[in-house]
Amino acid sequence: MKFRVVFLFAIWLRPLFVLADSPVVFNEVMYHPLTNEAQLEWVELQNQMAVDMDISGWRLEGGISYRFSEGTVIRAGEYLVVAAAPSVLSLVTGFTNALGPFSGRLSNAGESLRLRNNNDRLMDAVTYGVEGDWPVPPDGTGPSLARRRADVSGGEARNWLASAEVGGTPGPITFRPSG
Repeated sequence: MKFRVVFLFAIWLRPLFVLADSPVVFNEVMYHPLTNEAQLEWVELQNQMAVDMDISGWRLEGGISYRFSEGTVIRAGEYLVVAAAPSVLSLVTGFTNALGPFSGRLSNAGESLRLRNNNDRLMDAVTYGVEGDWPVPPDGTGPSLARRRADVSGGEARNWLASAEVGGTPGPITFRPSG
């Protein structure tokens, strides 16, 4: 009897601790650019699906805020960048397809970012940091914070790396999966 009660209690609590799988996830975060210029901050989302995803009305929240306008679609397997200043990002990196601007600023000391759909459901979240197991280079030495793979939990520091390039890789794939 005791085993059944513990098992049922564990099943009941499980939804409180498990983040639902999402078709769209945080993939890369430029929170502390080399120059510490707030206008060069950006976040990148990835569509993990083999079909286009309409994210109209979805929003980013945490240290930054941004609501996706009607008709915003992330193509199958593609990436979408939201920048503090899209025109400045374009001037510095040549990347021309960023949305934005977002309001707020990404904390250099770490913070929580959340992606919510148009029904307020939490789709993905990351609470990045600068201590413990979090990669050191994204904290002001040039690279971005990049998710190792889209299908791993964004909530664990071990699933994030420093991008291979100074300035990060807004838009294109950051890491190619090894065979």
